[in-house]
Amino acid sequence: MFQIERAHRIPGGKPIPGRPPRVILIKLLLSMDRDMILRRARDHQDLSIDGHKVSIFQDFSAELQRRQAPFLDVKRSLRSQDIQYSMLYPSKLRVVYQGKTHFFESMEEASRWIE
Repeated sequence: MFQIERAHRIPGGKPIPGRPPRVILIKLLLSMDRDMILRRARDHQDLSIDGHKVSIFQDFSAELQRRQAPFLDVKRSLRSQDIQYSMLYPSKLRVVYQGKTHFFESMEEASRWIE
């Protein structure tokens, strides 16, 4: 079992029926626990509790999300072609294809490579 350092809900009133529940932020003591949870959440895409869909995401700063956003279409394309990829900090795309690893610093670079 994993150890939670702290957990809290995002402030707000009681959720409206039929609407998504409030976000819960959890800080885990060990990063390997975080990695295991994220991996299992990715493997079991239809996660639900009491009939409510549950989504698990890593919490990134707004600045980091802004820097990684241009890669969304490229990642969608890679996912549809079943090509393994990952985002490296802060905003570099790593693609593993036919045993070779490719790194892309911009969305344009990655798009050209996909074509």
